[in-house]
Parts: sequence; C-alpha cells; structure tokens
Amino acid sequence: MTLQQVIDELKNIKEQATNDEEIGKNSVLEAITDIILDAGDGGLDFDMDFDDDHYGSFEETDFSSLADMD
Repeated sequence: MTLQQVIDELKNIKEQATNDEEIGKNSVLEAITDIILDAGDGGLDFDMDFDDDHYGSFEETDFSSLADMD
C-alpha cells in the first residue's frame, strides 16, 4: 500500500464511524488492524517465485515400486 492509500483508508474508516452510530470500537480497531497488516510486512502479498525444476521432480516420481509392497 502506498501512503496515499493508507490515508484514504483511514479517512474512510473515520467517515464511516462518524456517520454510523452502530459502528463500534471493535469494528474500527479491526479496520485499522487490516490496514496495518496490508501496509506492513504482515500482509498476505506473497511473492511467489516458482522453481520449475523443483516442481518437475514431483511429476517425474515413479510410484510403481510401491505396488510391490502388498
């Protein structure tokens, strides 16, 4: 998240909490926590670099010898 996105999200939370009597403290804290996780290292934005050689080895595994274990 960029700084501007964080600011926009916080403004949105403030506006919603100000205009809606039913939004409580827990809801506001959850929303802020979500922003912290999205903006920080705790976010779920995984950078997946797939190693084709690593996964290829699973496809090449020969399980035919397991049939002899009966």
